[in-house]
Amino acid sequence: MVAVPAREAMPPMIAARDTLARLTAPRKKTEAEQTLDEILRNLHTQKSEAAKEAARRKLERIKAKLEALKLAAGSAAATGDARLARKVAKDIRDAARELSRALAEAGGSGGAAATASAGAAAARAEAAAGIESAEPDAAAQAGRQIRSAASGDDLATLKSEAAGLVRDFRKILRKLRETALHPNLDRRDRVEMVRLFAEADRELAALQAAAAPSPGMAVNLSV
Repeated sequence: MVAVPAREAMPPMIAARDTLARLTAPRKKTEAEQTLDEILRNLHTQKSEAAKEAARRKLERIKAKLEALKLAAGSAAATGDARLARKVAKDIRDAARELSRALAEAGGSGGAAATASAGAAAARAEAAAGIESAEPDAAAQAGRQIRSAASGDDLATLKSEAAGLVRDFRKILRKLRETALHPNLDRRDRVEMVRLFAEADRELAALQAAAAPSPGMAVNLSV
């Protein structure tokens, strides 16, 4: 009778390592999982588009009031109207605060409704890749890249316009500060004005930070 040699046992550490490697190895997603990922990406895109549109509307409303604020600041500085100066400073503070929040919400990644042509280009890229490429995933990837670029351009434009508003608001505040120079101004009015000026300055600093270009974002020089 021939004795069969016993199979040499695998060292415990090597066995544990191999088991861990099998458990952590990436697996290919199922079709259902890929579909769910695409749905989530679309939802995120829609949310980003809505946030950018809201920021755009807010920006346009503020720009529409800009000339009136300039005139009011000039009047307050010329007449020493502390009440009007406080109102203008408060309007600037509130506008800067609201726009900062809107830009923060619009700053998420994802596609944008920036231009219809960008959306059409994305659709064409997806269709072309679907016909000419043997890998359908390349179609979606091409479309996402085009939409992402459009999103970045749209956000860059919003930020550039917001930065321009910061400069305009600071000019108005400099004019408003002349109101405090009137000799007959009540001390209480002067203290309240200085407080509101400081609050407006803080909100404008926050808006300037929110309007700064994101890393890797192209700066829109046409605004």
